[in-house]
Amino acid sequence: MPLKQNFESASATANSKESSLESSKSYASSLSSRSSRLCACKPHEECPDCCYESREDQDDQEDSVDQEKRTAQHSNINDSDDVCDHRYDQDSWFAWMVVLAGCIQSMITLGASRAHGVYQEYYVLNEFSTSPTASISWIGSLQNTMLNLCGIAVGILSQIYDTRILCAAGSVVMGLAFILASFSTEIWQLTLTQGLLYGCAASFPYILGVTVPLQWIKKNRGLALAVVYMGSGLGGMWISILTRSCIDTLGRQWSNRILGCIMMVLGLGLSPLIISRQPRIPSSSAKPKSSAPDTQANKAAVEPSKPAPPKRKVLDLSVLRDWKFLFIAAASFFSMGPNTIPYMLMPTYVADVLKETSKLGSTLVTIINVSGIFGRFAAGMLSDRFGPINMLIVWVLLAAFSQLGIWLPFASVPAIIASAALFGVTGASIVGMLVNALSHIYGVARITYISGMIYMTYSISSLLVAQSTSLMLDTVGHGIDYTWPIVYSGMLLLVAFVILLVMRIKISRSLWFKV
Repeated sequence: MPLKQNFESASATANSKESSLESSKSYASSLSSRSSRLCACKPHEECPDCCYESREDQDDQEDSVDQEKRTAQHSNINDSDDVCDHRYDQDSWFAWMVVLAGCIQSMITLGASRAHGVYQEYYVLNEFSTSPTASISWIGSLQNTMLNLCGIAVGILSQIYDTRILCAAGSVVMGLAFILASFSTEIWQLTLTQGLLYGCAASFPYILGVTVPLQWIKKNRGLALAVVYMGSGLGGMWISILTRSCIDTLGRQWSNRILGCIMMVLGLGLSPLIISRQPRIPSSSAKPKSSAPDTQANKAAVEPSKPAPPKRKVLDLSVLRDWKFLFIAAASFFSMGPNTIPYMLMPTYVADVLKETSKLGSTLVTIINVSGIFGRFAAGMLSDRFGPINMLIVWVLLAAFSQLGIWLPFASVPAIIASAALFGVTGASIVGMLVNALSHIYGVARITYISGMIYMTYSISSLLVAQSTSLMLDTVGHGIDYTWPIVYSGMLLLVAFVILLVMRIKISRSLWFKV
């Protein structure tokens, strides 16, 4: 018995030594693999500085990979928790139906705003010919300002309420705004109806019609945005022609009523397709759904709960600390402000400087909108190929050239047509390319209210630039000299070009880097 006990204790000791030796070898192999992964130096030697740099680079790469995994996991959570059952996936035929609905919503909102130059010309030359241009321009300025300024409110409400209901309500109110404008006989009345009320209401179908389709398209997002914003070009084209024809035959009042009815019918009919893929944030008053009775058997059958997804905020202002967002906001401020100047000034420029008929002014607005269709398609496809920020730099520079290189030095009909065409290709595509850049940087989960912040900067800039340009035309230009307003518009675009170029260099100095 003692011999047997001694033998068993000796074998146990040997087994423990072997297991400890194996664990030591595995630990040593893990250390050696880790050291070989981190450093190429021999053991027991000091690592030079290059190894520390390689370690830091590798740590940064690992952190970025972890961040990408966390972002992908978060986006998967947002995409899976849909509002409805979503029988159709991203990039499906139904997704492109949503894009088409957004295109038509853009047509009756932003397109109608782009066609306001026809109303502006009629008010200045006919209905309110004795009033200053600065007072009349408040109608279009406030309309365009509120169309974008309310974007942040639309972004917040779209996370709480059904986007289809918001879109339908906005469509009804914006149609009523144009109908009420038909009974307005004073500038201040048109400013409240055709300007303020229409701008606030149209912001809902416009912002939702632009941002919701981005949640449905993943592969060709630039092309999808081009299709959506193509609607503003098509709308500006046929709405400007329809407005001119109605004013000449039926009068301005019936022109407002016809457009108001068209807006309500199209907006209400397409609102059911503006379906958000993101889950709505429940309001504080909402009560949780009742679950099964909490019996002892149910408690035993309950499995360990999984970690809950990160809680979404209604308004997340952390993006304001990101330098990329600040650069894009600054570029939006300086590029989108002068974006409405050709629509406002070219029709009156034709009559005051070139001494041509008012039909040429309407034709110029049509040229801008038609060329904008091709420009948006080109911008969308090139953005998918080379990156939205890269193409945005080129487009802003060409838009500045259309003002300073063509319109300013050549006071002739061919020059103004060429300037309108080039600006339509480039300037009309800037807002869509800005939204495309935001979707590439921040994804589509927060795109509605992040783009709403950009639209807010755009609206403030649009109001300031439109009013300062009209004031400059009345004071410095005495109502007939358009030199300084054109210079002012072109220089603002050049400032936006410099901001975007600095942002691009800060991201990467490589010429072929896709961003």
